[in-house]
Amino acid sequence: MSPAALDYSSEEVLRDGGSIHVRAIRPADKERLREFSQRLSPKSVYFRFFSPKKRLSDRELAFLTELDFERHVALVATVGRGEEEKIIGVGRYVVPKTEPDPPRTAEVAFIVLDEHQGRGIASKLFADLIIIAHQKGLREFSADVLPDNHAMLRVFEKSGLHARRKVESGVMHLSFPTEETPPPGSAGAH
Repeated sequence: MSPAALDYSSEEVLRDGGSIHVRAIRPADKERLREFSQRLSPKSVYFRFFSPKKRLSDRELAFLTELDFERHVALVATVGRGEEEKIIGVGRYVVPKTEPDPPRTAEVAFIVLDEHQGRGIASKLFADLIIIAHQKGLREFSADVLPDNHAMLRVFEKSGLHARRKVESGVMHLSFPTEETPPPGSAGAH
């Protein structure tokens, strides 16, 4: 287990001036994550999982909260403290089983409660996951996004990372380096 990722914690100020706490997910977050998932709209669930989902099973909750923080890393955006702490967003990356050691690429995904969307939470989670990815030597993220998920596509566009895009079976597959890249045609520009 990577201590730096496992202990990851930061305070973030959002576009609207609000603040959130971003931290590594923990096994003790199962009930918070269950509550979070039950507050998501059907549209948000569909955009994230590409199918309807009524509730998370105990097995899914274990998979989503009991991580090795090497090949599977997840961060939560929270508000409140102690017993009052609530999850309002989740970002994670998973290294595919086909990736050798040390891995070079991972799949990244986010989901934010509907009432908190548009505040920059997914962007903050993404930026923090990039920090962890750099520490682990990951060089590329990939993401599968439904083409009408404009909000998530904007998160990736605003990141400064220039994605390669390919659409297959109605799903947009994005892959991009985990380091800021200059726009095409700007090589050598200052």
